[in-house]
Amino acid sequence: MSTINLVKGQKINLKKENGTALTKFCAGANWGVLPNGDSVDLDLYVATFDNNKNVIEIIGFGEEWESSTGAMSHSGDDTVGDEGGDDGLDNEIVTVDLSRLQPNVDKIAVFLTSFRGQDFAVIPHAAVRIYEGTNERVTNVVANYAIGKESSFAGHVVMVLGVFYKHNGEWKFNAVGTATKDRTYQDAVSTIQSRFL
Repeated sequence: MSTINLVKGQKINLKKENGTALTKFCAGANWGVLPNGDSVDLDLYVATFDNNKNVIEIIGFGEEWESSTGAMSHSGDDTVGDEGGDDGLDNEIVTVDLSRLQPNVDKIAVFLTSFRGQDFAVIPHAAVRIYEGTNERVTNVVANYAIGKESSFAGHVVMVLGVFYKHNGEWKFNAVGTATKDRTYQDAVSTIQSRFL
């Protein structure tokens, strides 16, 4: 599967080059310290919803680090960022196994917050991506979104990467790629429910 540089509103099938469904993948966030050396604390979240837009679980800082069925697992809180430049690996990662999700999960949203309120536009190499692999190895990037290069993210501290959703029994991905006016992850979940599901 070749990498897709996401465009807002783009929808992609979760299929590998051989046509089989992609059921295990990682959602990752990458960023660096500020030019003056100040650390940056971004937080990556994954939230699951049923077909009535009710929240089932939220995985990330301030919530659980692993889902009840083991379908989703967070790598933990990175409060600094890449200090020596981009190391090619993501700072926070959520691994997802679609086959282990609760049966009532209909949608999965991936979003990012800036804990200290640092503006996405000033954070070096801030990016989010979906890929095959592990926390230590990127095998194949399915889709990526460079936040820092997107002018519409200036002045914002919350962004929604996208939403995985079931359609005719198959999982697909909708690249939302939108910054919101929210300041907290709780507000971000409410915005996702009202605007993106």
